[in-house]
Amino acid sequence: MNGNSPGGLHFDWTSVAPPIIAVLLFTGACTPRPSSPTPPLQLGTMTVSTADPSSELTPPASSTGEGECGHDYFPSDLGTTWEVAGTNSMLGDYQNTATITVSSDDGFVVPTEFIDGSGTFALAYSCTDEGLTLLDPLGQSSSAVATGPEGSATMTTLAQSGLSLPADLEAASTWQQYVKWEAQGDDGTVLHGDTTFNYVYRGRENVTVPFGTFEAIRIDTEILGTLEGKALEPCQATNWYAEDVGVVKAETSCFGIDGSTLLVSFDSP
Repeated sequence: MNGNSPGGLHFDWTSVAPPIIAVLLFTGACTPRPSSPTPPLQLGTMTVSTADPSSELTPPASSTGEGECGHDYFPSDLGTTWEVAGTNSMLGDYQNTATITVSSDDGFVVPTEFIDGSGTFALAYSCTDEGLTLLDPLGQSSSAVATGPEGSATMTTLAQSGLSLPADLEAASTWQQYVKWEAQGDDGTVLHGDTTFNYVYRGRENVTVPFGTFEAIRIDTEILGTLEGKALEPCQATNWYAEDVGVVKAETSCFGIDGSTLLVSFDSP
């Protein structure tokens, strides 16, 4: 697969989506479609309803002013901008810029553009007292990369539960997010799968990136998934979050593909 990787700093989804799609494009032609509808899903104490998936994916309402949504380790003010540089063992080096263009009391939207003009994608977050949740994570983050020599695939989130980033990271210690998704290839093949993100708070570390040195919170993530009921190889990710800035550094390892991302510049009104 030779498409562009979003690989941005906004949680683990964008770095994990490209290798998942590569697997889908490789296996899609020989994987049979499921013969019956997927039943409601359960993971520990979290129940995911699949009756009306669209009701779980409502984007934040548009606003031209500053919203009340806030997180100590992820700014959400209108106009906040991050520039990042990364490298990926499958796709090489890249740079992108992300700017919040919609911000309200229930969430915000972060469109991201590759500096070389090769693609764009947008990430939408919901905001509650419990924390932040990235909506339609695989579908949105993969929109710029779902093309390769084996074909193309469109990722769609069908249902999800849990949080991407709790309001109180230190108190949370461990948490999960679960996503049920489908991928449709350009030949009409439809595949189904799910992804579970197991997050662990690891404490504070000093991190130096092109934008500066920070005392950052470290969060390790184990990413487990299935494709048509068969387990995929686990992925690992580590993000370092600086207060009032967001993610300043990220590292991922997934399906033999390693990547890292560093914050180059940041500006917030």
